[in-house]
Amino acid sequence: MSIVADTYNYVIGVDTHAKTNTYAVVAADTGALIDTATFPTTSTGIARALVWIDRRSTGKLLAAVEGTSSYGATATRALTTAGIRVCEIKPSKRQARDGRGKTDQIDAVAAARTALGTDTTVLILPRADGLRSALRVLLVARHSIDTQRTADRNALTALLRIIDLGLDVRSPLTNAQVDAIAA
Repeated sequence: MSIVADTYNYVIGVDTHAKTNTYAVVAADTGALIDTATFPTTSTGIARALVWIDRRSTGKLLAAVEGTSSYGATATRALTTAGIRVCEIKPSKRQARDGRGKTDQIDAVAAARTALGTDTTVLILPRADGLRSALRVLLVARHSIDTQRTADRNALTALLRIIDLGLDVRSPLTNAQVDAIAA
């Protein structure tokens, strides 16, 4: 078993948001915080973040990113392209940070330090981009449509239990009953 602290020189924690990402560079051997900074999520901002990381770290790097397939997708892509291995870190539970407050810097450092003690074989690696991401969007859209259809049928059933149209609404509505009501 090899943990991150034994395998990498530095861990970069990234707390992601829609408009900015906050980065923290942590020394892997000691867990000491080297520096933190916040950059815009634009391509220019991410390029500046990569230069900032390069000036504060050397050797083998691991980026511990929150939300690699949502707010952190662009940063994950850029870090991977720059040759930095990326893993996904789940945000810390609210109870775990009681009394310490919550800032983007605290979250970025927590992401990096969470990765330090993790076995390298169980790191959560980001899923592939491209077609896989497109498929995920389609599946989420389909689920949303199914959920809305069920809600609409339930609302129609509730309405029909109040207004008597001569339909038996003790059971879920059939497609034929919905068609008859629509007509």
